[in-house]
Amino acid sequence: MPKKNVRPDARRDANEPEIVDELERKGYLVHRIAGPGDLLVWNHHTDHWIVLEVKVIDGRLTPKQRTYRKDHPEVDIPIVITANQALNAILTR
Repeated sequence: MPKKNVRPDARRDANEPEIVDELERKGYLVHRIAGPGDLLVWNHHTDHWIVLEVKVIDGRLTPKQRTYRKDHPEVDIPIVITANQALNAILTR
């Protein structure tokens, strides 16, 4: 599946396609975005959007991502590694 809704120079994490595929399989609308966060997901259960940050195991936030989180502590952007973590983040927010 081609990457959509993304800047051409945005680096994507290797586990992102698996997470996107599972969310779409569960009926969620998923847009790939470039900062803050990686995925913009429509939660059809609550009629709200949620932003997710996808990281690989041992992945680290970039300096820009750390600064954003520090400057905007009111913005909740869960960091997820697996599809199950993404689903849990969506369903608990």
